[in-house]
Amino acid sequence: MRASLALAFVVIVCCVGAASAEKSGDYRISVNDLVEINVYEEKDLSVTVRVTPDGAISYPLLGNVRVLGLTPSEVEQKITTLLAEDYLVNPQVNVLIKEFAQVFIMGQVKAPGSYQLKEGMTVIGAIAMAGGLTDTAASNNVRVVRVEAGQKQIFTVPIGSILQGGDRSKDLALKPNDTITVPESFF
Repeated sequence: MRASLALAFVVIVCCVGAASAEKSGDYRISVNDLVEINVYEEKDLSVTVRVTPDGAISYPLLGNVRVLGLTPSEVEQKITTLLAEDYLVNPQVNVLIKEFAQVFIMGQVKAPGSYQLKEGMTVIGAIAMAGGLTDTAASNNVRVVRVEAGQKQIFTVPIGSILQGGDRSKDLALKPNDTITVPESFF
């Protein structure tokens, strides 16, 4: 019961945190985000594109534009500047994130699957989005598999200890395409 209350609190904190990050423009564009770019009165320059693994988007007239790690407003400024240099007078550019990158949750959670990654999401937040742990979950042996620059990394996150002790420093911030695996407990 106590763990369930703690998990419910974490869900609320994660949701409020993600909403405030989006409102304040702090969200940084990640690989696999789906980005919508609208240019006022320029239908041919208004597109919806996915960020490639190398952190770029393919944009009409400009070709590949690197957007990885930028906020939507920084992308607006970048495209505005590039279009104003050679193509348009005073372009009005608007950038929206239509879909966020995803993380994958497997094993002993109530709703395994893929979930959109929000800025600042941690393993606990992702598990909360997946409905929480099942009764048979090995909560102190949760693994995160991450591939960066072709290198596979595996992290173990002691979710049970974090929820019981409240030490959030042991929680892990997620990155695009991380895979969380919650094994089954044998005891």
